[in-house]
Amino acid sequence: MSERNDSMEPAKVSCEVCMAEVPHDDAKSMEGSDYVLYFCGLDCYDRWADEAKEEESGE
Repeated sequence: MSERNDSMEPAKVSCEVCMAEVPHDDAKSMEGSDYVLYFCGLDCYDRWADEAKEEESGE
């Protein structure tokens, strides 16, 4: 009998920018006071940060 044991798979989170699913332990995070955003890598984090700066300057 070969039953699949889902408890052995690492928990995954979605990247805030590209929505790629990455293991929770490998994800980069940006913590706010009420939320946590996850990024698959520095490229997506930089893209998110640049877009946030553009939104702030546009207001």
